[in-house]
Amino acid sequence: MALLYWFFWQKSDSIKKLNKQLLKSKVIITKELKDIRCFCFATGKRNHDFRFNKADVYILEDALFIFGYSEFQNLKWYKCLVVLTHSEDIYKEQFPTAQIPKLYKLNLHSFNQDVFIEFQTTPGIYSNIEIRLENLSLEDKQLIKI
Repeated sequence: MALLYWFFWQKSDSIKKLNKQLLKSKVIITKELKDIRCFCFATGKRNHDFRFNKADVYILEDALFIFGYSEFQNLKWYKCLVVLTHSEDIYKEQFPTAQIPKLYKLNLHSFNQDVFIEFQTTPGIYSNIEIRLENLSLEDKQLIKI
């Protein structure tokens, strides 16, 4: 049990470091949204990184950073960082451990006014990953330009 706890803590800690790296970098963050409720659905081979129900979201001019996490005993256990952008090379260099997938669908006004995102992580291993960001304001949605 202690080994499992240590593994999750290590993963969460590495994602927290990426969060700090983003905040210290020279990129301009248009908007920072904390504790956004979300729904994730992954088909294909199991991937525990995409089992989260909350996210810290950072909107940049050319990217959307989603730091997915689950809460346990009032702590944020970060699962993954997803970067959605058309400038993959720039962000792969700065954030080599982040998931930077090819975006299939982005619907800013889907069912219940959620933001619907669909992508595939690694071709041939996982089918589709769907993330629905809930309760974003119209102003926040208009800032997303990817």
